[in-house]
Amino acid sequence: MKHSDTQPKFNLLNNDKSHLGDRDVYNFTHSIIRDLNNKDILEIGISGKYSSSYQLTAGSKSYQTIDLKTFDFINANSSSDPILNLELKEKVPLTVQAFDVIFINESFEHLSTLKIEIALEKIIKILRPGGLLVIRTPICSNTTDSEHKSSCPCNKHFISTLLKICLEHNFICAKADKRLFGFVRRSEIKHFAAPRRNKNIDRYISLLQKQKHHAEPNKEAGRLMIGCVTENNAKYQRQTLNLIKSIRWFGGNIAGADIFVCIVDEADDEFVRELKKWGAFVRIVKRFSEDHPQSNKLRFFELSEINYYDTIMFLDCDTIIVQDPLKYIDGKNFQAEMAAGATVPHELFKEIFYHYQLKVPERAYKTALSRISTIWYCNAGVLIFPKSILQQFFPVWKEYTEDLINNKHLLKDYFKFCEQASLTLSFVKNPVPFKKLPMKMNFPLVGRYLPEIQHCDPVIIHYHHRSDESGFIHEVTKSPYAQRRIKEFNQMLKKHGR
Repeated sequence: MKHSDTQPKFNLLNNDKSHLGDRDVYNFTHSIIRDLNNKDILEIGISGKYSSSYQLTAGSKSYQTIDLKTFDFINANSSSDPILNLELKEKVPLTVQAFDVIFINESFEHLSTLKIEIALEKIIKILRPGGLLVIRTPICSNTTDSEHKSSCPCNKHFISTLLKICLEHNFICAKADKRLFGFVRRSEIKHFAAPRRNKNIDRYISLLQKQKHHAEPNKEAGRLMIGCVTENNAKYQRQTLNLIKSIRWFGGNIAGADIFVCIVDEADDEFVRELKKWGAFVRIVKRFSEDHPQSNKLRFFELSEINYYDTIMFLDCDTIIVQDPLKYIDGKNFQAEMAAGATVPHELFKEIFYHYQLKVPERAYKTALSRISTIWYCNAGVLIFPKSILQQFFPVWKEYTEDLINNKHLLKDYFKFCEQASLTLSFVKNPVPFKKLPMKMNFPLVGRYLPEIQHCDPVIIHYHHRSDESGFIHEVTKSPYAQRRIKEFNQMLKKHGR
């Protein structure tokens, strides 16, 4: 590929400083592709925000724009087959290999990682061989840099996230300057990069290929998917919105994570709009059991979107995040906290194990609050799985859950804890790598005077029914740290979230 040695002059209609950003885009683009003569250019912006420099590019064959708001990233009728519908203002159909330059202008910060991946799959198809993809977007070193505490967040991304997503689509960064990134096909990098930079580019490729996960604050967790399952009534709607807001306000490094809310059977339009306002994906799921609503949580683990992620984190609706939990997610093990007490008695477990012809394991753990010896028996309100472990573990869990529901007499008066009992059976039947979460990752909101409670500074608070009709969490705990965290959440809810 040959480039012209002449670079057209940047010509603004006026000297307004608002065009300085456009000049940067123009100069950056021409530093990679020096000749835009007879080039077809597509720009993707948001709310009519486009770079006027492209409109003034001398000699370009065509310049077309598309607004981010015309994107329909995921087809609601087929979540297993994500579809990106692109529609030009001029209603020109987007055909394969239709453009020489595609410029994405300050749009990716409004998309989650999942949406970026889906968008790139489609956008790259319409870029011609030898084409250039220019992305202008804010980059941050920590998601707490973004304005999560005042409004619906922008999903500012890590540079490693952007580089790795593009590399997975065989695109490599030929040049970067502040908020501007120029991507070309990996096989064509030699046409764009100066020979003296080849060594650095080879090193860049090598480093990214060795990475199994995004190089974000916790490399092991990789791409994180958070989810919950809720009912379509006022109580659960309120709890669900509290959870989503708490992630955005206090989640730190996970504040911009993709959140999937599964609503059982149906959903009010206003509830769905509010969830989307806070950047959540909404899925309508079929009820798992009429007799045991707690088992509806298993529907989340059936979502096909799980395949896009490395680590899957399930949270009950009656939880809130009050600190950054990322450093407690190891990305290697199934993680959960033991149940607060022996809500399924050991003697009953012995009968259930006999029924399923399983050996009763040793009581090698302690319940979280009552501190009595127990077999492996976890609270199912906070569950964290690496995708590879989830894929082998979930079918067994689902099978035991369905069987216990069909044989509810096995649990007698403790049927309420069916999905936790089935979780135990699954772990004994199909043991997987496991690491117990600390109490702070599933902090029970109780009023007891216990050293474990008083000295615990929670990350995730499991408040159960202890909230009022406005969503405010009751400060019933004896932990001064938890009291402070609850105050901070309630203050944010009063100021921004109601």
